[in-house]
Amino acid sequence: MVEIASTQNTALDCELFDMLSQSAMDVYFYVCDFVGGRSRWSAAAVSEFDLQDEYMEASDWMWLCRIHPEDQNKFVRDLEHMLSGQNGDVHHCEYRIRNKAGQYVWIRSRGVLRRDENGSPTVFATVLRNMGMNPKYDNTTNLYTIHEFRARLYETLARPSQAGGILLFDIDDFSRINGSHDYAFGNQVLRAFAEKLLAMHLPGFLFRMDGDKFAYWMEDAEPEDLETVFNRYSTAATELLVGEEEIPLVLTGGYVLYPADGDRAEDLHRRLEVAMNTAKRTAPGSLCAYTSDMFRDEQRIDALRGAIHRAVLSDFEGFSLRYQPQLYTRSGGCPAAEAILYWSSAEYPDVTHEELMAALEDSGDILAVGRWALDRAMSQVHSWQASAPGFGISMDISSRQIIQKRFLETVCQMASRYALSPNTLCLELNNGCYAAGDRHLSDLTRILRSHNISVALDGFSPEWFSLEMLRKLNPRWVKLSSDFAGDAVDAVNPALPALLALFHQLGVYVCIKGISTSAQARLAARAGADFVQGGLYTEPLEADAFFEQYIKPQQG
Repeated sequence: MVEIASTQNTALDCELFDMLSQSAMDVYFYVCDFVGGRSRWSAAAVSEFDLQDEYMEASDWMWLCRIHPEDQNKFVRDLEHMLSGQNGDVHHCEYRIRNKAGQYVWIRSRGVLRRDENGSPTVFATVLRNMGMNPKYDNTTNLYTIHEFRARLYETLARPSQAGGILLFDIDDFSRINGSHDYAFGNQVLRAFAEKLLAMHLPGFLFRMDGDKFAYWMEDAEPEDLETVFNRYSTAATELLVGEEEIPLVLTGGYVLYPADGDRAEDLHRRLEVAMNTAKRTAPGSLCAYTSDMFRDEQRIDALRGAIHRAVLSDFEGFSLRYQPQLYTRSGGCPAAEAILYWSSAEYPDVTHEELMAALEDSGDILAVGRWALDRAMSQVHSWQASAPGFGISMDISSRQIIQKRFLETVCQMASRYALSPNTLCLELNNGCYAAGDRHLSDLTRILRSHNISVALDGFSPEWFSLEMLRKLNPRWVKLSSDFAGDAVDAVNPALPALLALFHQLGVYVCIKGISTSAQARLAARAGADFVQGGLYTEPLEADAFFEQYIKPQQG
């Protein structure tokens, strides 16, 4: 410890301070003159923590703001005990503090306080050692790490009569953010997201797991407690601001209760993953509780994913496209069809479109299959246009596809090769594509329009797309779920006509999909929808059957 001189000037400006401040880059020195109200920091501290200057006034608040929120109370309490004499005029504390790179490092701080003859503080000097990163805390988000999660789980389950709940959630399609921006920006998103969750001060522990996964752990938790936490986190995620860019996120999660769902750490962790994966497969954006049936379903999905991958490698064996008509609401005419991807094999004869897409997204095979499907769809509509000029085709595009560097080039080259009529090809961007960011989506839609390729927003949700974003994207049409239309008792959702009127003012057509009942069809027409699509009219058809039912009658 540095010997503190008795005079004000020597305390801040002594030669010994200058010598010690240059002795090591990971050791810092701080002296505070209580009488003069000034402090001095060593040059290494100024550099490492991006301080204003070596000499400052009232620097205590500046330093406190850099300390990790979870450690601020501990730091303040230790100083209060020192000033009151409870610690014997000695300061000794370890805490995390943010450096100039935005990372939290551990500091071991040891200081001593000097008082005058009346017992009033005069000079306080501290030596701070930078202990670097700690495996307990994640460098990017400053949350507890997966290693700490596992250690606490083993420790907790080893004690009898312990009960609680654990929530595991991730950011849907986070890879799109890294793909459309870069990994540095992706880390900024994760950091901003974590800071927003920490600022909510919920009663529990928050961990960053692998990649974009997070865990929330609460002792003595009931299902409704975990559901409340998930809903609050989900709301916060939709309103995330990174710099000046809005990056709304969607969370999907699963949860377990212990000991009801298991009393071994490995089992609980695996079951958490199964619950979350089930939610991602069946209801993205929601929360799912673990059940014993899920594990068998997960095993089937793993096997299915492997079989589909082998089919991709075997020249897309078993893949096909089916076509569902998109009909004028009032006349019933068919100006276009949506091409929908299917796959089946002798081992898996009844794979749904939703199961297929989930498997392709998880494995990354969606990129190769997506190119194959686009080529087949354009080839098919090219042959149909000979019989029905101007007939259109649309296809749902994966979020992974739109962030690929050559995606636009590939699509435009295909459309040129098949000489499709202007605006007869429409790419439907699903509600996950928003995570690519406003700028990327705006550039994408602008380039597509310049090549006479239309864009639709499939699964449009007002909470994800603002009016300004709609103007930037300028889609040709949007697709709304039949849930928007109303219910079977012939009552129109009161918000729907106003929403459709807004779209029409912007020059955007509206298609309501998933129509399965006559009541839904009537409500869609009454609300002002331009197009309808769904099983009420027909399920997706093979190309030949579609031609006979919808293209051939339009000939002549």
